[in-house]
Amino acid sequence: MQWDVQPIHLAKLCIATREMDARTAYETFLRKRVSDTHWSSVKRTLIDSGMEVNPDTVVFFAKLRKEIPRASVGILQVFECYQQAEKLLAVNSSKIQGSQILEILNGEGINPHPATISRWFKSLGGFRKTRFYFPEKLTRVLTSAFIYKIANSTKLGT
Repeated sequence: MQWDVQPIHLAKLCIATREMDARTAYETFLRKRVSDTHWSSVKRTLIDSGMEVNPDTVVFFAKLRKEIPRASVGILQVFECYQQAEKLLAVNSSKIQGSQILEILNGEGINPHPATISRWFKSLGGFRKTRFYFPEKLTRVLTSAFIYKIANSTKLGT
């Protein structure tokens, strides 16, 4: 038996299959089904940001959105902030004291209000200068700090 399939149809089938795999990976990560509208929004966001829609990128997108649900900047800037935070924390393999975190933030030109710092550390049980924090737990905090810096620099025009 011979298949009578046009190459164009196979290409469309491959793209559709890859998108379904990406959607399945996204839904598996979230542990719930998403509506077609939600999925279209995710795809549009990734494509507009110049990212490919594949299982790896959609799962990473979901992780970023879970870590930082409301970012005032685009997904590419969030991704860059996340990478910047990971680079800074890769240097420090042991626990980091709260006062050192403030020094890191000041070194990066980030001087937020104490209430803002408290909000960033809320998921870690609050902020104390004398408390020690694990670097892997600080990725979210530093990513939020870099987003804060970008958002405020655009507001101030610097």
